[in-house]
Amino acid sequence: MIAASRRSSTTLIATGVLAVLFGIVASIWPIGTFVSLVIIWGAYALVDGITALVMAFSREGSSAKLLLIFTGVIGVVAGLYAIFQPLSSGVALAWAMGIWLVVRGVTELISAFAEALSSPRWMLIIGGILWILAGVLFIANPGAAALTVAFWLGALAFVWGLLTIGAGIALRSHLKKASAADAA
Repeated sequence: MIAASRRSSTTLIATGVLAVLFGIVASIWPIGTFVSLVIIWGAYALVDGITALVMAFSREGSSAKLLLIFTGVIGVVAGLYAIFQPLSSGVALAWAMGIWLVVRGVTELISAFAEALSSPRWMLIIGGILWILAGVLFIANPGAAALTVAFWLGALAFVWGLLTIGAGIALRSHLKKASAADAA
């Protein structure tokens, strides 16, 4: 059990170091980080689209053939576009995120005035306004929004990495104390 825990502490420390390194790189080079994320998303969309097209022509997909073909074609086109035009695809994704944020804010405001409330109304109103403001900022300047998301992703990875390293060191220290107590 102690050997497995030692490996776990080493894994935590190694994972934390990698997260810190990723966080530093993502924060220093947010454009590269964002382009990489868009390309990864593009690869996912491409594979998902191909899978939908394969399913459309299989026996299992025959009942939803047209929907699967439509989904597949959109996935393949979006994936290829994201892979070969990552900057413009990234701007489009930031726009979509901005629209989603505005819709989310409007939904929050509507729920603030619903009859049955599980949260204080003022919190929902403030939340709705903040969602809408974030959405407007994304829509008004999608390029900066995309870079900001990449930067904050890096900052969060950095902090998470530090916490993970700390957890690994704490586990290792605990194991040393437990081994010393067993030896005594």
